Amino acid sequence: MKTEILKNLALITGTALITIILYHFWEKNENTEIPDKDRSLTTICMDYDNIAPATLTTGLIKSMVTKYDDTQLDYIQTATGTVVPADARAIWFDLETLKKFLYHLEHNVDKNYAEGANKKLGVRIYYSAYPDAKKMDAFMAQQDDPTYQFDPAYANLHTLIMIPTITGKDGQNFDFNPLDKTTYDGFSANNTRSLTTNPAYSTLSLSATRETTNLNSPNHTSARNHGMLSPPGMTMGFGF
Repeated sequence: MKTEILKNLALITGTALITIILYHFWEKNENTEIPDKDRSLTTICMDYDNIAPATLTTGLIKSMVTKYDDTQLDYIQTATGTVVPADARAIWFDLETLKKFLYHLEHNVDKNYAEGANKKLGVRIYYSAYPDAKKMDAFMAQQDDPTYQFDPAYANLHTLIMIPTITGKDGQNFDFNPLDKTTYDGFSANNTRSLTTNPAYSTLSLSATRETTNLNSPNHTSARNHGMLSPPGMTMGFGF
């Protein structure tokens, strides 16, 4: 009888210890953040709670926005023969659009891990302008992204295009297409380097070639434009 009691006590004690160990192991893994030094291409959903958010003083922002308005924007709108007497001052993207763009950048590099491992990723933002409405209609017929639409009121106006970048063999930041591993050392659409893209991909695609490219045979690469321009959109809500 005594032996049976000891066996039962030993079993209960062992079960309790195992339960405690498993609980603490689970709790530790649930609450442990990934150190910055251990973040990798396979870590897409990151937690930056331990990093202070980026800020600028409102005075600096106001100074920079006013400087643009008084110089570049003023020249664009008042230059002799200008076709943009009321150019855009800002472009707006909804948060989900930006998150999707960044997700597809990291996710597709992750899928091509052998080519993208240990390479720094980034986004280059090109200052750009829409073509006239007639030319834009021709470009629109080539786009694979069904969400990409063109507002005729945007013709000739200032806009932005975001292109993914990756560090090349020389450490420089090259434009590349996350959807095509053959571009993971960078590409150029300026005819100085070949632009190789996989035509089977269409996610967030936009023609990346210059206007001299044959419109009947366009190339596509991962990119993001399609923001809301103001003006002509409403400027209500502007803080600067």
